[in-house]
Amino acid sequence: MFTILAAARFAHFAAITLLFGLAAFPFYAVGPGEEPPRFDRAVKACAVMALVTGWFELTAMAANMGGSLASAFDFSILSAAVSDTQFGRVWMGRLLLAILLLAIRVRRRPARDPLLLVASGLLLASVALTGHSAMPGGVAGMLHRAADAAHLLAAGWWIGGLLALVLLATNLGDRAAPVLDRFSGVGYGAVAAIVATGLFKSAILLTTISASVSTAYGWVLLTKVGLFAGMGVLALSNHFWITPALARGGDQRLWLGRLRTQAAMELALGVAVLAVVGALGAMQPPISS
Repeated sequence: MFTILAAARFAHFAAITLLFGLAAFPFYAVGPGEEPPRFDRAVKACAVMALVTGWFELTAMAANMGGSLASAFDFSILSAAVSDTQFGRVWMGRLLLAILLLAIRVRRRPARDPLLLVASGLLLASVALTGHSAMPGGVAGMLHRAADAAHLLAAGWWIGGLLALVLLATNLGDRAAPVLDRFSGVGYGAVAAIVATGLFKSAILLTTISASVSTAYGWVLLTKVGLFAGMGVLALSNHFWITPALARGGDQRLWLGRLRTQAAMELALGVAVLAVVGALGAMQPPISS
């Protein structure tokens, strides 16, 4: 059941993370008076996936509760998963948000869509109300949930923004260098938030430094850190290599192609991070031992 639950969490995280990043990108990527980019098809695809994978996550949770694949289709277990667990109660609210996101994209909306941004942000941040984030009680639990919500939003801002860059890269033209500068500025803030909240979360869930190398949870977490570091290296390469070349007026076709390739590589690492997060959510951290 572990593989099914981890896969379900990964698929849902990927959909809502990319959705939030795509919703945020038009707000900061272009300057005043410039036409913001549109991602209508990608946004709709992510919204549909958010709803579908949300149902998949519920059935995976039911299968985990019942201990068999058949439990995923057992109405009594599905009902118990929704009504008798913290996950199920939060899941109902997230389901309504996913339906709202689909409803607001039925008609053409502005490229900068505040409703889409807020709804997708709430959907992503609501993940912090379930799983390991809900484990510590009292003030520590509240701080952990707040840190997890900030961690998720910062990751969505960065990873979803990378998808936007991949979709836009070859069509940016003369706007490429300014767009990359703005994305880098926002990205540094997102990375700082990810590191700070990640350290705080790890201090609570690992309890000791030795747990990072003496438990399966710790090793998977270190894998996440390694993938995150790889994303950072590619981000620095974009900032110090590709952006200056575009600003100097280098061969646009060549450098925009390289930008798209590196952004795609960075995005692939980001998706791998989300896969690891899906696995971590299905594992028991040392704090529960």
